Amino acid sequence: MKENDEWYTPVEIIRSLGEFNLDPASSPEAFRLNQSARKIYTAQDNGLIQSWHGRVWLNPPYSNPLLQDFLKKMAEHNRGIALVFSKIEAKWFHDIVFEYATAVKFLYNRIQFLKPDGTKGTQPRNGSMLVAYGMADAEILSKSPIKGKFLYL
Repeated sequence: MKENDEWYTPVEIIRSLGEFNLDPASSPEAFRLNQSARKIYTAQDNGLIQSWHGRVWLNPPYSNPLLQDFLKKMAEHNRGIALVFSKIEAKWFHDIVFEYATAVKFLYNRIQFLKPDGTKGTQPRNGSMLVAYGMADAEILSKSPIKGKFLYL
C-alpha cells in the first residue's frame, strides 16, 4: 500500500500571519489540522479555475507545472502569502516570485510539515520561504515572529 505523500503546514505558521479568506490548494485533512482559511478549494475543486477572493494563504503543490500555475495565479490576485521551498536558483523563482512578489521571508529553520495524522514529519531537504503579494501582506510578513530574513523585492 502506498503511503500518503501529502504534507500540511503547521498551524502556528498560519496563525502568525493572521486570518485568511481563502486557501485555494487545500484538502479536508489539511483544513482539519490547520484551519488555514475561511474557505478552501481542494484538488477536486481545482483552485486554478476558481475565483479567488480576499486574502489568500497558499501552500501550493510543489510539483511542476502546478507550482508555477498556482504562483502565477497568486501574482495575478496580488493579495496574500505563499509558502514555497526557497529555491532561488529555480526558473519559477526568477520568473514569478522575483518578478511579481512584494516581499519574501527566508525562514531560518526548516519547517516540520504535518503528516495526515497530525504528527510532525521529518525536516525536508530544502529550506522554505514565505512570499508576500501586496503591501498589506508584506507588512504583516515583516512583523511575523517566524525566525528568518525579510526582504522587500
